[in-house]
Amino acid sequence: MSAHYADASALLRVLFAEPGPALPLGRGVVVLSSKLVEVEAARALDRGRLTGHLDDQQTARKHRELAELLGRVHLAPIDDHVVERARQSFPVSVRALDALHVATAELLARHAGPLQFWTHDTRQAVAAESRGLEVHGAS
Repeated sequence: MSAHYADASALLRVLFAEPGPALPLGRGVVVLSSKLVEVEAARALDRGRLTGHLDDQQTARKHRELAELLGRVHLAPIDDHVVERARQSFPVSVRALDALHVATAELLARHAGPLQFWTHDTRQAVAAESRGLEVHGAS
């Protein structure tokens, strides 16, 4: 069984069937993430509607599909351990949300064993790599 940590960009690539390397979701794959992705993905869908990239019907359908996708993901809470780990110094410049994702993945890896960190955000990929995580999906 393989474990993968997915940030919002990795989940949205699956949701919208975008081209490029995609988070594997086959049998025997465990997908982990932070509860943070629920907010990030919902905001992305609303931005799509507000900017005219999605109409109301498409938005409603994507929200349903997102709920189904998130139902396959084990979501970790943003607890004091995550916050403390995210607050610790990084060897590179890191945005707050990226630090929370990386910290969550690090803590989950301690319990679940090695995992692949899936992101399509190059800055987040650098942050994850700086902490020794195996990064996939970023170019």
